[in-house]
Amino acid sequence: MLAVGVLTLVMLTSYTYVIPVFSSRICQVFSLSVEQYGTMIGLGSLSQIASLLLVGLMITHFGVRRISEFSLVGIGGCFALIGFGGNLSSLKGSLAINGFFSGLVKVAIPGSLISLYPTLKRRIISVQLVTVAVAGIVIPLWANQLLQWSEGDDYSEFLRVFFGPFLIIGCIVIIGGVLLSLGRQLPLEDPQITSAKIFLRELFEHRSLTIVLLVALHTSADGTIFQFLPMFMQHHFDELPLAPAWALSGHAIAYVVTRVILSLLPEGFGQRAILTLAGPIGGFLILLMLWQGHAFSVPFLYTLASLFYAAEFPVLVSEISSRSIGHFGTILASGLLVSNAATFLFLKGTGRLIDTTSDYRVALSVAACGFIAFGVMAAVTRLGKVPSTASPGSP
Repeated sequence: MLAVGVLTLVMLTSYTYVIPVFSSRICQVFSLSVEQYGTMIGLGSLSQIASLLLVGLMITHFGVRRISEFSLVGIGGCFALIGFGGNLSSLKGSLAINGFFSGLVKVAIPGSLISLYPTLKRRIISVQLVTVAVAGIVIPLWANQLLQWSEGDDYSEFLRVFFGPFLIIGCIVIIGGVLLSLGRQLPLEDPQITSAKIFLRELFEHRSLTIVLLVALHTSADGTIFQFLPMFMQHHFDELPLAPAWALSGHAIAYVVTRVILSLLPEGFGQRAILTLAGPIGGFLILLMLWQGHAFSVPFLYTLASLFYAAEFPVLVSEISSRSIGHFGTILASGLLVSNAATFLFLKGTGRLIDTTSDYRVALSVAACGFIAFGVMAAVTRLGKVPSTASPGSP
């Protein structure tokens, strides 16, 4: 039951998925430029850098379960502040602070769940990933319904519909986090999670730097398109047969399907093909989606593209562990740190390009090319290629 409570709270912390659905309305109500919107969303990525640097040390000193409870209460407090403030300042400040606590959650919650079920590590983490994916499917559709309720020139109705649920969900998450902290602490051993030691010589090897860059390319391109796609659809088409929320939900469904398929395949199967082809195929599908001009096809093409590039990150992680297990944590952590900085730059830069050109297609094409560049770099650097071994008769 404790795990069910933790997973329920994790699902609620994903409520920020409503923001892309409301993006155009937020810019309209608060007179934001697209660059200002991108900067506001990107601040959370910057604050995650600090939490990723500190989380290992915090868990070492306080334990993974206490940090899990602390991070949940922190996110709940940010949500409550958004809802209670009900204005742009509370939204900006809380999203920035929320990024810090979200970074803690990414590391602490899996560790906490593993401490509850130490013999079911793979299964419990899979359940957590599915829980987050379910939130990614349901929350955008709920946000679309809220958006329909807030249509019109009555801004007070928008403020109530958009900010009110944040207050309610924030209070629920705070109460849930506090109840978890008051519960009896079972004598289970916390996973040994410590800050990664940075081995600079290994990190600055050509192959390691390539992997760090690829992690950043995938994460920043994916996040940028996800955040701006609803704005593109609402500004580019006069009528939308399917709301942008369906595209965002399709993205989450695609991630579930692809990662379930990967989990069923033998380890290493098609690794080089996935690293070199999945990104370019997904990227070209995004370019087709942006430039082909049919509103009805956008959610389907976005979902199809996501089915391909969703494979990039897990296969890249497998590539890291298969070649550099001794420095796996250093390379992956460095990739995540760089990806947060790159995501902020992508979000801000894409917003500025949209403001400058007034064309979402041009700006989002840059992000789509990030997936194509991923595949090209993987091919040039020969990632995923099985090392050649000497034959038995060779000297």
